[in-house]
Amino acid sequence: MKIRTAALAAGMTAALLLAGCSGGGGNTAAPDVEVDDPALQELIDAAQEEGSLTLYGIPDERVLRALGSAFTEEYGIQVNVLRLVSADLSQKFSTEAEAGATVADAILLTHSPFFTDALDKEWLTPLGDADLPAFEGYPADYIRNDGGAAVVSLVPTQLVYNTDNVTEEPTSWEEYAKPEYKGKLLFAEPDSSPANLTFWSLMIDEYGEEFLEAIAANEPTWMNSAVATTQGVAAGEGDLAHPGVLAIVQTLQESGAPVEAALLGPTTGPEIALGLAADSPNPNAGRLFAHWLLTEEGSNVLAEESGAGSPFGLNMVDGWVSPGPVDEDVAARINELLGVG
Repeated sequence: MKIRTAALAAGMTAALLLAGCSGGGGNTAAPDVEVDDPALQELIDAAQEEGSLTLYGIPDERVLRALGSAFTEEYGIQVNVLRLVSADLSQKFSTEAEAGATVADAILLTHSPFFTDALDKEWLTPLGDADLPAFEGYPADYIRNDGGAAVVSLVPTQLVYNTDNVTEEPTSWEEYAKPEYKGKLLFAEPDSSPANLTFWSLMIDEYGEEFLEAIAANEPTWMNSAVATTQGVAAGEGDLAHPGVLAIVQTLQESGAPVEAALLGPTTGPEIALGLAADSPNPNAGRLFAHWLLTEEGSNVLAEESGAGSPFGLNMVDGWVSPGPVDEDVAARINELLGVG
């Protein structure tokens, strides 16, 4: 069965625009930042003159806050964040850009055809054309769209479970197929993200189609995002959730929720990419943020706060499989095997 309204409401609850969310709180005086690179110094001065940055992103709200806090501490620029699930965020950004009313200065979104479309329509400024000092030294394997975007976070899919109801940590994805979990699985729809389709394709390769059929026999409740499924398991509405994102789990744990994540192999997950908004309200602050996030320092802040992997090597997972496009016929077969109507 599917739950759409409740799941969407849960996702939207997390989608609050938080003014001045960074750790400085209020109007922090810009620190006196001096660097040897004249071009970078000019960018810092111009960004500090603008004084603020709006960041749209799909990482957990806590992660976005921490990222904003670190950027503010470094440069004294206040950060406003908007957190939405991928589909809602790409739609919002696209609607604003098409109307000539861009709000975001930078965006962190699952790498997907959105970036190709947004670059073609000039809603995004290609990173390679933005004179970012850190761009040339960024790991080449994570540059996308011919320099238009860059993957900045590799988020491994994990298995989420309610620790009140599941007393031993799961050690295999095959846990999903055990009969005792019939009616107790909360899953995001397979096509909720490209990475999720890649995951199920990987599961067919690893365990065969019968694995997905056994999961279907357990009658999962289908939702629209990892946020909704994880919140549901934390609230006791199910025992196991998929896909699991560590940052979401950690946020719920801070409020005392009985929820945990198990990192299992093999796995894949979303590759979150950085986009630089064209015609943004604070173009220099956007460029400075993009530069900072493409440095090892900024990249590691994101990795440390999210628990996800950094292109510079921090938190990288053994057995990681990069998500790729899944053919329509394979996607249809995945939905059929899992019983998604």
